[in-house]
Amino acid sequence: MTAVVSQHIARNARKFPDRIALRDGQMSMTYGALNDATNRVANYLIGVGIGPGDKVAILGSSGLRWVVAMAAISAVRACCVPINYRLTTAEILANLQDGECRLVFADQDLIEQHLRGIDLPCVPLDAEKADNSYDWIVTKSSAVAPDIEYSDDDVQLIMFTGGTTGRSKGVVLRNRQVFWNTIHEALDTGMSEFGHTILATPLHHGAALNCWLLPHLYLGATSTIMKSYSADRMVDLIDRHSCDNGFTPPSMARELCLAASSSPSKIRSFRHWYVGGGILSGKDRDDMHRLIPKMKIYYQYGLTEAGVIVTVLKEEDYERAPDSIGRPFLNFEVKIANPDLSDAAIGTQGEILVRGPSVMEGYFKRPDATKEAFHKGWLRTGDAGTMDEAGFVYFRDRIKDMVKTGGLNVFSQEVERVMQRHEKIREVGIIGLPSERWGEEVTAVVVLRDGMLASEEELISFAKANLASYKAPKRVVFVPYEEMPINYSGKIMKRELRTMIGSRSSV
Repeated sequence: MTAVVSQHIARNARKFPDRIALRDGQMSMTYGALNDATNRVANYLIGVGIGPGDKVAILGSSGLRWVVAMAAISAVRACCVPINYRLTTAEILANLQDGECRLVFADQDLIEQHLRGIDLPCVPLDAEKADNSYDWIVTKSSAVAPDIEYSDDDVQLIMFTGGTTGRSKGVVLRNRQVFWNTIHEALDTGMSEFGHTILATPLHHGAALNCWLLPHLYLGATSTIMKSYSADRMVDLIDRHSCDNGFTPPSMARELCLAASSSPSKIRSFRHWYVGGGILSGKDRDDMHRLIPKMKIYYQYGLTEAGVIVTVLKEEDYERAPDSIGRPFLNFEVKIANPDLSDAAIGTQGEILVRGPSVMEGYFKRPDATKEAFHKGWLRTGDAGTMDEAGFVYFRDRIKDMVKTGGLNVFSQEVERVMQRHEKIREVGIIGLPSERWGEEVTAVVVLRDGMLASEEELISFAKANLASYKAPKRVVFVPYEEMPINYSGKIMKRELRTMIGSRSSV
């Protein structure tokens, strides 16, 4: 069967038209209604000249209309270009230009803020009764499904990377690549048509979109979408709708545990808790299991270029390899490469390389960057790690985040993993700051748990008791949680952290 999300929706609309497909705040949409709205928006796109291969952007907060727009774009064999609405105007316009977008669905306030005066048709997602708005389209357009033949080779998504090393690049994912990720996620983590996920991270990000929304739409399951995240709100929605699974980065998992600590029964409908994008300590896992004793944790690793997920540490495997990121998904391969890109021996540290059917073929119109990203058909992740004889992969660090101190390399995530075990630490980011003596000085930026007090000496002593001395922080900087630069997907942004702490040090 052709791997097109609009076709999955249409199939489920035939099978169970009255089953809830999506929830968004107080609103809900059945599969029948979702299929109807998808067809109406698809027919509008055809009417304004959008067709196979055209690029259509979505710039908006997560919600039912975001999903309808995405599905309608696929229904006309066009390519969806999700845009991070938290970017600056210049960055948004660069993504639209680089993606060669012909039309954009956008929230009205974002149109006013970023898109006024540009020569690009804009469809307001939330402007009531305005001509060519979403509401106008679903009232005026035909609900008859477009008569279109689909191909697994059609480009379904161009997803822009974070741009941490310069101008962001557009990851090209075809229908078949998106579908393989859907299949891997559903099969390897036990999803079913009776599942109910809660989507707390933005849909423009590969985690929420590719790994939880699309598998649930494929299976005919239910998704509750949070327009904006707060831990208390997430607890309430899990309780209200009996959500049985969801994804959180580790920082968000810790927030959720804190929010649910006074009323754990509110989240005990959870059966599968997916975590990725950072370090999940043993203490974190204990806190999660204490709240939901029979729940399974799936700790996952991936990157947009891989389409998205590569490995998973399942609950059943945790005792075998507690510090690992698990083993590759079905149909995926992982190997470790030496600096010269030859195969590294088992247990030897090197760059993580991956290969599988969901991996991108390249970046959109960036042949040089594409060439650099691959070695003999293997995707270079830019991450350092090792692999053991049983195939468990151990993530060490982003290679660019290594701290080089006194002629030795220190993996920031190794230090973070150890310091997360300290009972007083809520969040910690390890960075290297310039040092005349050491080259770089290992520095810990720490958020303490509410009501806790700790000294720099206490935390450095704890690190030295659990790490080689040269790996332990030589300095600890305490910051309040709201000042820690954590992005929309729950990751501590090391570049911003280095700038923030570096500027304080120079004062």
